[in-house]
Amino acid sequence: MEGVPAAARGSQAFPRRYRLGENRNYRFVYRRGKSTPSRNVTLVYMKGRDLKIGFSVSGKVGNAVTRNRVRRWMREDVRRMRAQMKCGKYVFVARPSASKVEHAALTRELHSLLARAKLLREGA
Repeated sequence: MEGVPAAARGSQAFPRRYRLGENRNYRFVYRRGKSTPSRNVTLVYMKGRDLKIGFSVSGKVGNAVTRNRVRRWMREDVRRMRAQMKCGKYVFVARPSASKVEHAALTRELHSLLARAKLLREGA
């Protein structure tokens, strides 16, 4: 939609109210949450009243450009699936192999990971 201001299109950003936020929140989820692994991403989650989501991509994944690309891909995919997700606190941890897969494959993997952990709402 070229020529249309961003405000007219609606924000495509990941809203702040859904972000996990500070390091202590990540540590809390890592310590108390349950882990579900897949080939390129690990999901650590715990039940909660509201939806909070965080993303973690370590230096093992690649250089800064690669890490940011993987993080952007995961954030975009989760932003689109956000309405289908059950409430709770989620941390998506990218594995080093995540930098070598295509975006479409990562999208499918995130969806199947949430489905396998039974974290998608009924009818989703």
